[in-house]
Amino acid sequence: MGLDLGHSDDRETFTFEEEFPVRGPEGDDVPCKAAVTAESTRTGSSYLLEGRIEADISGDCSRCLKSFEFKLVAEFSMMLRRSGRVPEGSEEENFVLMSEAQEFDFDIFPVVREAVVLEMPIKYLCKESCAGICPRCGADLNEGACSCGEKSVDPRWGPLKKLLKEEDEK
Repeated sequence: MGLDLGHSDDRETFTFEEEFPVRGPEGDDVPCKAAVTAESTRTGSSYLLEGRIEADISGDCSRCLKSFEFKLVAEFSMMLRRSGRVPEGSEEENFVLMSEAQEFDFDIFPVVREAVVLEMPIKYLCKESCAGICPRCGADLNEGACSCGEKSVDPRWGPLKKLLKEEDEK
């Protein structure tokens, strides 16, 4: 994902697609197909780089374990500056200092990957109302109730259940 900023106009738009793995919620790598649109604006010896990423990610639902795909949208913004120092009064983390050689081939893949990773959900859900699977028989509860019957309740919770019934009667 290299950008040639040295030969670009004062304002230029770059678009490209990339496929790369990202770490899923279970710690495994899942495929991510990203379409990136980045716009660079030159201001003297600096470049303002703003971008939007639309990614298609494949994964398994954390509740029902079925595979599905979802869309993710992320944005990034960064200031690139030719060799030198960060302007006085500016925070250092807002700037990326680059050599003159980098100006002609600046790789934004690390920035794109970071933006996608920061937007990743903690849990993958095929839909918000996913009922998951039965912990006893493994039936998909999205397709209906399972056949393993009423769940037995630990008798130690009996006194609390009695309190709930009394509360409902009031």
